[in-house]
Amino acid sequence: SYTFTVTATNAAGTSSPSTASAAVTPKTVPEPPTIDSVVAGNEQVTVSWTAPDDGGSTIFSYTVTSTPGSFTCQTSSTSCDVTGLTNGTSYTFTVTATNAAGTSSPSTASAAVTPA
Repeated sequence: SYTFTVTATNAAGTSSPSTASAAVTPKTVPEPPTIDSVVAGNEQVTVSWTAPDDGGSTIFSYTVTSTPGSFTCQTSSTSCDVTGLTNGTSYTFTVTATNAAGTSSPSTASAAVTPA
């Protein structure tokens, strides 16, 4: 965290520093989540992941996206059921995390899984 002071300068010189500001911590987007498991079901897959470093701002949502099809689910927890999938089709998944500073890069893609 950082604090800040201000000085003023004129022809006579530079003032004493102001009182320090309150401490602030810079915030950034979260790191990408790490997928722990993908479990196939009937026309759905449950994806679970480990929460990443939050970048100094609480993560308020995660988005899971399938390939192919770009099926998604959004949640505030670390597990989500992606529904509407086609049985017999192989899918991989990525997860992003979002906080007040923005959205992370996608996670590394999961292992392929096939709903049945």
